[in-house]
Amino acid sequence: MTEDLSGINIDSQTIIANLKSNWINILIVIAVVVIIAIVIRVISKRIRKLIEQKIGEEKTEVRKKTFTFNSVLSNLIIVLSVFIGALVIADQLGISILPIITGAGVLGIIIGLGAQSLIKDLINGSFILFEQWYQVNDIVTVENVTGVVERFSLRTTVIRDLEGVLHFIPNSEIRILSNSTQEWARAVVDIGVHYSENTDRVVKILNEVFSELMQDRRYKNLILEKPEVLGDGGVSELADSAVIFKIVCKVKPPNQWTIERQMRKRIKDKFDSEGVEIPFPCLNLYQRKE
Repeated sequence: MTEDLSGINIDSQTIIANLKSNWINILIVIAVVVIIAIVIRVISKRIRKLIEQKIGEEKTEVRKKTFTFNSVLSNLIIVLSVFIGALVIADQLGISILPIITGAGVLGIIIGLGAQSLIKDLINGSFILFEQWYQVNDIVTVENVTGVVERFSLRTTVIRDLEGVLHFIPNSEIRILSNSTQEWARAVVDIGVHYSENTDRVVKILNEVFSELMQDRRYKNLILEKPEVLGDGGVSELADSAVIFKIVCKVKPPNQWTIERQMRKRIKDKFDSEGVEIPFPCLNLYQRKE
């Protein structure tokens, strides 16, 4: 029985006969492809460890770009190895690979296998790589998934969220992406005080907290600009139960969450020592007498 698939002649009887006579060669090709994939994975992990040792934390962007290049290159080598192995196996089975190499049957194969989404993944992955939407180790949000980019290939992006769940996202599905760790970030903290507090005194106490934070050797190198009360010490909101001050601080990513937590802790401790009241929501009830 002979079939024609976009210029590729397939004789099932010939294939079975070739499989019986060349099965050892086919197994060898499969084993070589598997070994190449394992070796590339091991080398990629060792290169990643070497990068972590040789490139310090102060060169975060260089590290992330190197991680990304390593991830893409290793996946590309594995994909090419599988493709070449498939061509060799096809040749061993007696399937003519000339139409594949010349491109005569590529379009038919793509349509036949329903691989349009794969092409979209590869194209979008290429744009992401060249436009540098994100790098490995960046913290990103894709739709409702937020986490660290662990791996990136031209086909998929792998993100691990805060709970440790691993998300595999086809690159063609990435339309709107938010990057929280590209170049610089902001720590943003909203602080509410009681309406009876003097706002100028509150701003003065907050500035004392900011100065103390900047002098702390553990955190001063993470901060690019001294924290400030947004609006030149102004009030951001007159809420139901509190006067709200919005604090912003330009930091090196991904340290914005660490700085936010430190500011909340230090402000709470400072307000306690200075007698500044942080209110909780309350409701006043008035009873009307007939």
